[in-house]
Amino acid sequence: MPRSARLQAELERIAAERLVAERESARATRREFFRAGLECAGWCGVGLVLMATSMHVTDEAMGRILFYSAYCVGYGGMLFSLIASYNRAQNRGDL
Repeated sequence: MPRSARLQAELERIAAERLVAERESARATRREFFRAGLECAGWCGVGLVLMATSMHVTDEAMGRILFYSAYCVGYGGMLFSLIASYNRAQNRGDL
């Protein structure tokens, strides 16, 4: 049974709206992945700077403090970034 012209036009309008919404959603998801990746790389860089600094100080106690803080800052920051990204995705309705 053929569709009426009015029904066909409405279906095409709905399909166009959904296509635009899907493109916006995919763009937001890509942007969020890129942001999370940059944040993790930034925290890794901060951790590497702290670790490099720990290897160049002359005081052994300060070196150990900097060395272990590099692990805490690096991995803790990455974990925080990923949890924040997950929460933003939940608020957007991606999950």
